[in-house]
Amino acid sequence: MSETATHILEERIQAIVERVKTLAAERDALRAEIDLMRSRVDQAESTVRENARLRTVLEEAVRELREE
Repeated sequence: MSETATHILEERIQAIVERVKTLAAERDALRAEIDLMRSRVDQAESTVRENARLRTVLEEAVRELREE
């Protein structure tokens, strides 16, 4: 293989390696964003469950007061 062809091949390989690194960094950033979103969803679901529990307790207290 000529020196020019080898140089062109090396440049293409280097460009591919850089693209792979860029894609890996983007993937990692997206995974971090997904983890953050999952955490927020879990927190929101926990809040919804707690609110439902508190509503039930409050409704039970109101019912008891009405019975008195």
